[in-house]
Amino acid sequence: MSDSVKQSLYEQLGGRPTLDRVHKIFYDKLYAHAWIGQFFKTINQATIEVQQSDFMAQAMGGPQMYCGAFPIPAHKHMNITNELFDLRHGMLKDSLQEAGVPQELAEKWLKIDVSFRTGIVKKSVDDCQKRFMTDDILDYSKPWNS
Repeated sequence: MSDSVKQSLYEQLGGRPTLDRVHKIFYDKLYAHAWIGQFFKTINQATIEVQQSDFMAQAMGGPQMYCGAFPIPAHKHMNITNELFDLRHGMLKDSLQEAGVPQELAEKWLKIDVSFRTGIVKKSVDDCQKRFMTDDILDYSKPWNS
């Protein structure tokens, strides 16, 4: 490839196989976690892994395949604190490392991830809003051992 043609982050990472590998590792961690896992108890893990790979592929300059809700409206009914966000972000960092993503590319991925912090982190449960009338506001206390 010539220097005049710049690869997207998606291409630099190796495309969809890398995203799928990272998201499998990542969501295994999230679903198993005593605190964060509570937010996912009604969501099929395989489905969310595919959706996240679709979303991140698009965010990284890859195929435009994502058709789900964007982060802010998708999380508005969840009381996600800074502590929860940091914990989740750390799990993503660990997952990138476990998947063998080079540090320079992992840092770019993590920068995209952290760009959503201000849109999804709440100061209190009072900042949450239902997406639908049937929604519950998701607000889970931190387990002692998490």
